[in-house]
Amino acid sequence: MTRQDSLLCVPEKNSLVREKILESGDLVLSWPQEYRPFFLRVRRFLRKSAQKSFLRKIQLDLLGKDVWDLIDGKKNIRTIVKEFAQHHQVNPREAEISVTLFMKSLGEKGLIVIREA
Repeated sequence: MTRQDSLLCVPEKNSLVREKILESGDLVLSWPQEYRPFFLRVRRFLRKSAQKSFLRKIQLDLLGKDVWDLIDGKKNIRTIVKEFAQHHQVNPREAEISVTLFMKSLGEKGLIVIREA
């Protein structure tokens, strides 16, 4: 996939992600995460609860929150980058690098999925 093709992809939020806005304006995202088999065995050995998942959280600052809010399942990454650059008055290339790296991080954590246009 070329760079241009990847910018045409559309990110969608995971429906299991819950959002909470803090007084500071930061956004806390939380989602269920399953324990890996090794850690399940350790938990059983230590006689901890047999719970198979736990709640993960990540806190986004105002810039991360702005990108998160732009993800609506309809806009492609190119549009999100353009809107982010205009809103924060940054160089479009810098915005592209920052936003795409942030999207990659969200995707690796399972907070978003990216589908081809």
